[in-house]
Amino acid sequence: MIFIIVVLYQWLFIPILKRKVGYVRVDGTMFYQYKTKWQLPFEIAVIIAAVLCIVFFTPKLELWSVAFVPLGFIVILVVRGILEKKYDAYLRHHIISFVQAFAIMVAFVGIFIYSTLMK
Repeated sequence: MIFIIVVLYQWLFIPILKRKVGYVRVDGTMFYQYKTKWQLPFEIAVIIAAVLCIVFFTPKLELWSVAFVPLGFIVILVVRGILEKKYDAYLRHHIISFVQAFAIMVAFVGIFIYSTLMK
């Protein structure tokens, strides 16, 4: 069910949202274009911090330690959105970054609430 929702989100919702907000496609590369020289090291540090938190907190938090993964995604997407708004606001890429951060947050909060209720 989650897989179907993700597919619908990526193939239906995001393209419709891009058209509605006037998202401007940038030619040249298929890779993300970093806005500052500290952004890539920051994202790598967030990933490393999430993995280390999972390793160190799993004995205490057990399965709940996986919450560090979506938290890392959210932090990265929010920082990307802030930098995209600051440096290239006319492209409207920041809107997609913020929407994706919000979608990840809602999805994982929903999963954690569901798992708590089912427990």
